[in-house]
Amino acid sequence: MENLEEKEKRLLNLELEREGDMIRQGRERYDYQLKKNVEKGRNSVTPPYIYLQKELILPLSEAIQHFINESFSGMAGRSKTSAEPLRDLDDPKKIALITLKGIIDGIALKKTLLQISLSIGGMLELEEQNGIFKKTLPFLHSRILKDLMTRTRNVTHRKKVFAHTLNKYEVKHTAWNVSKVALVGQQLIDLTIRFTGLCVIKNLKKARNKSQNYLTLKPEVVKRIDEGNFKCSVLTPYHKPMIIKPRDWSSPFNGGYINEYLSKSPLIKSHNYKYLQTLKDIDLKDFYGAVNYLQSVEFQVDKNVLPVFNEIWKSGTTLGDFPSRDSFLDKKGKPTGVYRDPRVDTSKELLIKFKRDLSRIYADEIARISKVVSTSTAKDIANEYSEFDKFHYVINADTRGRLYSVGTTYNYQADQKIKSILCFANGEKLGTTGKYWLYIHAANTWGNDKITYDERYEFIKSMEREIVEWANNPLDNTDWGKCDKPMEFLQACFHIKGALEQGEDYVCNLPVSIDATCSGLQILSILMRDPETAAKVNVIPSDKPQDIYTIVARKVEIEVKAAASQGSLEANRWLQYGISRQIVKRNIMTYVYGLKLYGARQQIFDEYKKQVELGHKPKCLEDDGFKDCRWLAGIVWKHLESEIRLASELMKWFQSVAKLFSKVNLSLQWTTPMGFKVLQDYRYTAKYRVKTAIAGSLVYTTLRRQMERKDARKMVSSSAPNIVHSFDGAIAQATALYCKMNDNPLPNLMMIHDSFATTPNRIDDLHKVIRRVIVDLFSPDQLNLLYNEFLDQLPTKYKDKLPKPPERGNLELQQVENSRYFFS
Repeated sequence: MENLEEKEKRLLNLELEREGDMIRQGRERYDYQLKKNVEKGRNSVTPPYIYLQKELILPLSEAIQHFINESFSGMAGRSKTSAEPLRDLDDPKKIALITLKGIIDGIALKKTLLQISLSIGGMLELEEQNGIFKKTLPFLHSRILKDLMTRTRNVTHRKKVFAHTLNKYEVKHTAWNVSKVALVGQQLIDLTIRFTGLCVIKNLKKARNKSQNYLTLKPEVVKRIDEGNFKCSVLTPYHKPMIIKPRDWSSPFNGGYINEYLSKSPLIKSHNYKYLQTLKDIDLKDFYGAVNYLQSVEFQVDKNVLPVFNEIWKSGTTLGDFPSRDSFLDKKGKPTGVYRDPRVDTSKELLIKFKRDLSRIYADEIARISKVVSTSTAKDIANEYSEFDKFHYVINADTRGRLYSVGTTYNYQADQKIKSILCFANGEKLGTTGKYWLYIHAANTWGNDKITYDERYEFIKSMEREIVEWANNPLDNTDWGKCDKPMEFLQACFHIKGALEQGEDYVCNLPVSIDATCSGLQILSILMRDPETAAKVNVIPSDKPQDIYTIVARKVEIEVKAAASQGSLEANRWLQYGISRQIVKRNIMTYVYGLKLYGARQQIFDEYKKQVELGHKPKCLEDDGFKDCRWLAGIVWKHLESEIRLASELMKWFQSVAKLFSKVNLSLQWTTPMGFKVLQDYRYTAKYRVKTAIAGSLVYTTLRRQMERKDARKMVSSSAPNIVHSFDGAIAQATALYCKMNDNPLPNLMMIHDSFATTPNRIDDLHKVIRRVIVDLFSPDQLNLLYNEFLDQLPTKYKDKLPKPPERGNLELQQVENSRYFFS
């Protein structure tokens, strides 16, 4: 039997092997996609070639423009033949991009110099046809182009279709003869060779007295592309859990995985290396302490749920909220089940509705595929890790200090079905309180989370017989699948069965979650000491949980009823549908993160369509419902702002600060209560878009160059969300640290931004820690600290322009320590 030292050495070696496999799997995924692109002559869409094209497009476009100017200056002769069509296209950047794409893909397909010349010339002729067609027959152009883009990538076929259409409608266009096509292509290849250093002509002997000219990439370009492909392949690994504890972080660049390539990923996800360097010189021991503690938590695969998960996947059903395996598109890639009114061709309004329905189906199909892929990947990883008794997650953070578990789909920040196959490795006995919180967790996952704790407990207690049956035969008795979070509820069912059989001695390793009540509003109300908003989001103690969604929904309903009594058709239709908390929930949740009125309208529309499609609500709004949703959004918006007046004022202050900093052209910086430095630096980018609407697979390419000037619009709109998120990140960090430093440390902790979990017997301890953290972090006037920090960054002549924070309310922060439903 191996001793502890031998076991640790074996696991270390095994972890190194596994990390090598993570890189290998990432490389295989990248190489597979690369091979497909090479086989299809699409080298130009791979990352190294994209970067290369972006680098070469400017010098080549300048060379093309110079060639055109020189050809028509009287200094050139026969070059006018090839310069004239280039001048008529009037877009050197577009020409340059088509040329680079043609050369790169032509070399990959081993085409001769003449073939590549004809290909480039042919695509440019097609662009000329496209321009004439679009200018002369815009509506028909749009229809035919859309059809062609879905049916074929063949340039020759597209040219024939365009030529036929132009002739049919008697639009003048002179077809290029083959010598002109070749001459234009060869001229552009010549400019590429002379001004970019991309390629050279190589003469290859094919037989006696016979040779062919080919283009080949220069050796230094080949080396660069190979190095680029290698970097892309090793730096896009499958990130998986570690079977040993991750390395502790002591700087942004040192911690986590062991492998030299995997460990290159910094702790904080940012492309701003200068910003990361500044963090090295700051005392972030508390931040690192929180991260390292979360990395020390041991997890394992839930072996009760995994077999059920595997069977549901194998059966292809949607039980447990699994994604449908059936496409929403037919074999031709067209949406199914969308009614096309015959009047679409004559009614602009009906056409817009029809297109909106099509767009929604396409969006749903993209989302469905994504869910299928993530579910399948998580299933495979969970089965792979089921052989290990324990594993750990590497933690990283974003630039606001929010924490994330690193993992390719199989991590505890995934959706409910993936979370259900994950649990703590080291359970604890239920003791005297564990069963109570286990039942409350089950009620929450069922969807009954707006009543008191005691009512939730009794709700689950009344279902004990059914719960045991579901745990015994989850695939035969599937009524558990009707609840809000079915797979997490089923996971709880297994533990309730264990608790009923073993009582207080039952060892439970289920992560029992407690969630903030609209955390953004909680933070804003605390910062503003706003007792009115605080009361609506459970910052202040109450006998039962408060629900701001219901509060707003009721006020909206009152106004809608009043409008209906005055004869409003929109109001009557909405009353038929029913005004519920669900229809306003997303508006309230996202308001503090920069939601605008048009976004609120779209959210209401999405919720309406979802409930109708599920059969939960009647299809009673006018047409597709979009107009009626716009009408309701205005009412929701009005009541939302009136209910959280002081919080709204604070958001506007954040925005006014960002506006001033943008005017001065300064990035916005602040320090969170945990000492974490946040940098908000959004800049304008100089961009130009090159469109080739139908040539090959290329639709458009946008080239960008970051400027020094701050992007005022983005700076302003992002200020409130970023500041609020930085504070909820600080709350999570402090909670993790306090759990570690607690008199009786909590060994099990799982954090998803504003949702924290531990074993059921430790929920009371976690509640106390969270509320203590709030008092300790926010007792200092954080708004005044922010104001002074902002003031220090401004030049002297702008300091008096900085507005002071809004006047605070009279909330007594210590009250939160007695709020049972602050997190619930």
